[in-house]
Amino acid sequence: MMKNEREKRGLSPFWVGGFHAVKETLDSRPEDVFELWVAAVKNQDLETQEIIRRARKRGIPVHFRDKEELSRVTKTDRHQGLAARAKEKSVLSFSDFLNRWEEKGNFKRDNFFLVALDQIQDPHNLGAIARSASVFGAHGLILCDRRSASASSGAVRSSAGALEKISLYEAANLGQALASAKKAGFWIYGAAAGGRPAWESALNTPMILVIGSEGEGLRKSTEDLCDELLGIPISESGVSSLNASVASGILMYEICRRGVRGNL
Repeated sequence: MMKNEREKRGLSPFWVGGFHAVKETLDSRPEDVFELWVAAVKNQDLETQEIIRRARKRGIPVHFRDKEELSRVTKTDRHQGLAARAKEKSVLSFSDFLNRWEEKGNFKRDNFFLVALDQIQDPHNLGAIARSASVFGAHGLILCDRRSASASSGAVRSSAGALEKISLYEAANLGQALASAKKAGFWIYGAAAGGRPAWESALNTPMILVIGSEGEGLRKSTEDLCDELLGIPISESGVSSLNASVASGILMYEICRRGVRGNL
């Protein structure tokens, strides 16, 4: 398929750099990749050769460019000699997800959990949370459509390609989305510094774990919708709080440790 024919089907493309981010994009949705840029060096390592082979097999144009050009388009020097220009990953409507969920009845409701982000604005935090969510078996991320980071190039790179592997759902209003989820049978757990230690909670499923913003945590309106607030006890001699992505990783590990993981 010619490049211009690919572009006719999608939204404005963006650049993603880094071995894992490029690999996962190629593996997950090769039809959305317009072209691959590779750093022009004498001897390509075997992993890069495999990426080139996969791209060419799928009809994706491969171009060799100076490393400086890759840094320019990806806006980072940490591209590892690879950059792909692709359509931004589509984000599904959470309300549509809930409609499908209710149609399934009790099908696969046990051991099911989603992660909702309450105004996480740093794309690097989004990427790190997506990486943990993928590792620990979350079935998807719920993103707000305002005052929140999107699945941008930086977020995909920070996630080591995990954003390409996990389902993304968008909620116009997180409060309304959580309220609807509760009516559909979901338990809502919020991450909060003063919450009950996660290992003391029942962690009922299906569940949604809500992670608050980097500076302020959960909004009061979001806390009020939670069935329980989960905390992580920290040392009195340590800092006062954990980074949002670190805290989410610890909580997701505890959820995974209970056996709550899997795929739809």
